[in-house]
Order: sequence, then C-alpha cells, then structure tokens
Amino acid sequence: MVVGEIYNEMFERDLTDSMRSWSEQWAGRSHNFATTSWAKPLPAETAIHLRKRLLAEGHPDLAAKVLLALLDEAPHAE
Repeated sequence: MVVGEIYNEMFERDLTDSMRSWSEQWAGRSHNFATTSWAKPLPAETAIHLRKRLLAEGHPDLAAKVLLALLDEAPHAE
C-alpha cells in the first residue's frame, strides 16, 4: 500500500481534510510527509503508528487494511 492510497481512503471517509493534517495527526510524521512520499510504500513504523491511531479512534476496518498491507509487503521467506 502506498501512502497516497491510504490517504485517499481516509480523505473519502472524512477522517482528514488535508495532506498536512493527515501527515502530522494520523501518520505522526512531518507536515510534508504525504506530499513527499505519495507514491512510496507506507513505511513500517508509520503503518504501525497509523494502525494504533486508527484502532484508538474506532476504525478497525482501516487498521486491519493497514496491517494486511504491512504484512503483504514484508519480505517473504523462500
């Protein structure tokens, strides 16, 4: 999952109103994180922070989606 995908989903659900506020309040990152990382995979530490925040705010479906994306992007043993 790339940063832009989760941002767009949260924006569509009216959980955020700007990339700046999403970056700071939801992702726990700098104000320009969403802008500079838009097409990049969501970093593991950010995904964990976001998942915890989503659970605390009552959005278990999105938290599960973030966790599944994180697990899917983890290195696979061969």
